[in-house]
Amino acid sequence: MLRFDDATRTLELGVHDLLEAGPPSGHLSMQAAWSARARMRAGQQAHVAWQGARAEADAAFQREVTIRHRCIVAGWEVLVQGRVDGLSQEGEHLVVEEVKSTALPGGRLSTMGADAFPSWTRQLQLYLYFLSAEGRPALGRLVLISLADGFQRLLHVPADPSLGAWLDRQLTWIITEREQRQAWLAVRRAGPVPFAHPDWRPGQQRLSQEVAEALQQGRHLLLTAPTGYGKTAAVLHGALQVAWATDRRVFFATARTTQQRMAEEALRAMAARGLPLRAVSIRAREKICLNEVVACRPDACQHAVGYYDKVRDGRLSERAWALPGAFGQVGADEVVAIAGPATACPFALTLDLVRSADVVVGDYNYVFDPAVRLEPFQEGAGEWIVVVDEAHNLPDRAMGYASPRIDLSMVRQAVDALSTDPRYQGVLDVARAIERWLEGGAEQARQQGGEVALPLDDGLSRAEVRQLAQDVDAVAMDYVLLKHERPLFGQGQLGAGGLDPWLEVARGVLRVRSALERAGEETVCIWRAGPEGQGGGRQRGLFGGGGGDCSLSLLCRDPAPVLRPLFAELAASVQLSATLEPPDFFLDAAGIPAQRRLVARFPSPFPPEHRRVVVLPQVSTEYRHRARDRQATADLVSRTVRAVPGNCAVFCSSFALRDDLLPLLDLGERPVLVQDRRMSEAARAELLATMARGQGHVLLGVLGGIFAEGVDLPGAALLAAVIVGPALPMADLERKLLQQWYQDKTGHGFRYASLVPGMARVVQAAGRVIRTPQDKGAIVLIDQRFLRSEYQGFFPEDWVVRRGRVVEEELAGLWG
Repeated sequence: MLRFDDATRTLELGVHDLLEAGPPSGHLSMQAAWSARARMRAGQQAHVAWQGARAEADAAFQREVTIRHRCIVAGWEVLVQGRVDGLSQEGEHLVVEEVKSTALPGGRLSTMGADAFPSWTRQLQLYLYFLSAEGRPALGRLVLISLADGFQRLLHVPADPSLGAWLDRQLTWIITEREQRQAWLAVRRAGPVPFAHPDWRPGQQRLSQEVAEALQQGRHLLLTAPTGYGKTAAVLHGALQVAWATDRRVFFATARTTQQRMAEEALRAMAARGLPLRAVSIRAREKICLNEVVACRPDACQHAVGYYDKVRDGRLSERAWALPGAFGQVGADEVVAIAGPATACPFALTLDLVRSADVVVGDYNYVFDPAVRLEPFQEGAGEWIVVVDEAHNLPDRAMGYASPRIDLSMVRQAVDALSTDPRYQGVLDVARAIERWLEGGAEQARQQGGEVALPLDDGLSRAEVRQLAQDVDAVAMDYVLLKHERPLFGQGQLGAGGLDPWLEVARGVLRVRSALERAGEETVCIWRAGPEGQGGGRQRGLFGGGGGDCSLSLLCRDPAPVLRPLFAELAASVQLSATLEPPDFFLDAAGIPAQRRLVARFPSPFPPEHRRVVVLPQVSTEYRHRARDRQATADLVSRTVRAVPGNCAVFCSSFALRDDLLPLLDLGERPVLVQDRRMSEAARAELLATMARGQGHVLLGVLGGIFAEGVDLPGAALLAAVIVGPALPMADLERKLLQQWYQDKTGHGFRYASLVPGMARVVQAAGRVIRTPQDKGAIVLIDQRFLRSEYQGFFPEDWVVRRGRVVEEELAGLWG
């Protein structure tokens, strides 16, 4: 770890910091399903075994000897220290031994020299240089141990007479980077943080001030304000004020790509008004990939070949920050424009830019998912302020991170492919062990009617999971090396999204092990027995549960164990949404202690007479009543749409309900836009552009979908939202288990498991109407349940709800 003291101009660092300094070179690394802990454990075992054998053979052998070296570079006093694996005296010579483990087999190691391992050789030469500076010249010996077969190779490493110059260059690079970073922070601190727009909307300035005060105190603020308030711009203004004053960084976390664009627009506007800014947006790997298949390996993608050399030689990072007209805001299009012509990986370049960015905009996963969390958060979360947009989505997402699933069909796909090449026999043996394990669990579920949920210790053997994970670790590097020599999975054998079936299975086993290590009573084990061999095609439920395949799932019913450790380390945070009721539910879900909690609510700034909220209770969309009321529901939707003199959006509680009503709708000559289940970003943008023209279109979408949250449709773009049924989650096994958990812990099982997420989607969809003080709009709620007090308790306080029977009369005169 680098330790700078800018006041005294001193620097302390380790040898590994020196070796890692400077831009890396070579290719993007190959993928391996091997936990970092397993790699470290295997290497440590090899080290200990070697040192033990050396100590037994030589009583004077010294292990883990600390060496320090002091020097002056660029006016800084530098202390470098490292730890030698072994130090011995052989005749008149002092010998330094550096032990390294590798996945390479002995046959290959026996033909390789020290020049094949430049980083390890350089580390050993540094120790020789430090000892020579103390007047203790020494010889170097690099000990290579194969983790594949235990083969050992000893290589003589001579001292490098030019090492002093190399050391000076590395330290100069580190110090220069530090000085440039400090200079940039000084530029940030030099001026005020401008607001994104020339004028504040009513309430925005007070909101920004409250955010700044909470973050300055290191608090975690839960902020509720209605849609259309301008929360994004106001919160970013407050967050950046604190970050710029305290030399911190901001991550703006979103659940959807559409929400990222609002943050990007606000940041670009602030930069255009004079804010010194380096901001980068992260798009999902598969959405930004320039290769035919998402496979970040030099043998499968030309954009991975020599990636680091391309970035260094082409100065791609520097060019990205200096793009004309971008104002320091680098989005997906800008990254592709820089990386594409250089045949470099856009996703990897994005992650490189994250390291020097002031603000990062990206999905929740990059902060909250322990499996994919960005490296800067792992190195020091205290440097970050996190803004969680549409935070009502966070609890479910976090529970999903701790709810891994393994499908038997994917295991069998891996087994079939591995069986075609005898060189993969070791990996095949592990895959078949996983297959037998899942078949045993599926048989248990079959005896219980097809699916069974059990406490962890009743549902599976932790020891068996640990053994399977160890077996996966043991063959991981063998698989990578074999795959490099002869790729096993052709284009037709890859899973969905171009995924390698074995890697997916192996990672699933490792995620199950990881989840078990932190799981408590909140987590249950679910075994499912689908039709033999193939999935049954059932819709998946909570966190991808359900489905027709034989599978193992872990269901985490409390997100706090996942979120608590990160929130404890963060400098501060803001969770914002229009739907964060009740606040204690969301704060408890994040595991935030009482002393760091803060709650703020902001009322709607818009004239209440501009909004008309009507409940039409003549029908029920409950599944048991859906067929009975299908025609009547379609008639109410049709009449409501015809009563709106402009754009209208109909949001149903599910795709199934929407598709059920679609043939019965009578919308006259109104042009209709239908939300597809899977829409490309281009198709989404085209639909929103059509709505923005305000030509009387009718959007048929779903609650919780891409057009019901996080999109801005002001003025004529949307005059009314027709909401057909509350979007209560599907009552599958997972949801019932979640309800049982909340009932036992809080006494509010149905409220927390179903009403909170369902009514959040309703209020979010309603918020697409009325985005400015001039807008007038209607919210029409079709379902008798919207009259019940437990449902209306989630309505915003400023809603004045009418019970209507003739919708045309209820909406008459609203738009003049």
